[in-house]
Amino acid sequence: MRGVLAAVALACCSLTAGLRAQALPEHATSRVLNTSLGVECTHCHVGTNYADRSKPALDFARRMQRMVQGLNDGPLRPLGGVTCWSCHRGHAIPARLPRADWESIATTHSVDFANARDGLGLTMSVYTASLGVNCGHCHVEGDWTNASRPAHRTVTLMSTLFDLIPTYFDEAVRMPRTQCYMCHQGRTRIERAPA
Repeated sequence: MRGVLAAVALACCSLTAGLRAQALPEHATSRVLNTSLGVECTHCHVGTNYADRSKPALDFARRMQRMVQGLNDGPLRPLGGVTCWSCHRGHAIPARLPRADWESIATTHSVDFANARDGLGLTMSVYTASLGVNCGHCHVEGDWTNASRPAHRTVTLMSTLFDLIPTYFDEAVRMPRTQCYMCHQGRTRIERAPA
C-alpha cells in the first residue's frame, strides 16, 4: 500500500511540477524584465504562482508590454523601437528630468522666448535638456520655422507618442507620466539594452 501511495504522490508532484513549468512566463527564463526594471519576480507575481493576476503591478506591466509593442509596430518602427530598458535602465520607476536641467536653459534663453507663444520656452528647454542638444540640432539658425532638418521631423513624429501612450492605460487605475527624458536621458540615441 505504501508503494502505491508513494507512486501516487510522485505522480502528483510530477504533474504539479509540469503545470508550474507550463505556467512559467518566457521572461522568467531570460530575466529581461528583472534586469530592465531592477526588480525580482515578486514585484509583479505572487510568489511562484504565475497564474495569480491579483497584483496591480502585473496588469500595469502587461499594459506596458502592449504599449512597447504598439509603439514599435507603429510610429517607432522606422527608428528601431524601444525596449523596457530604454526608459527604466534598471529602475522600477524611470528617471525624470531634473528641474534644474531645463530651468537653467529656460532662464538663459528667456529673452529669446519673451514674445513667443505660451509654453514655447519651457518646451524647447525640456527638449534641449532631454536630448542634450542645442537649438541648432533641430532648427536652422535664424529661420526657426524651417522644418527641413531630419531631427525636426523626428520631433514631430515623437510628439505623437504623447497622445498614443495614454491609450494603453486606464486613467482610473494608473496612468504613466511620460517625458522625452525618460528614454533619452540627455542623449539623442536611445539605449535598447544594458551596456
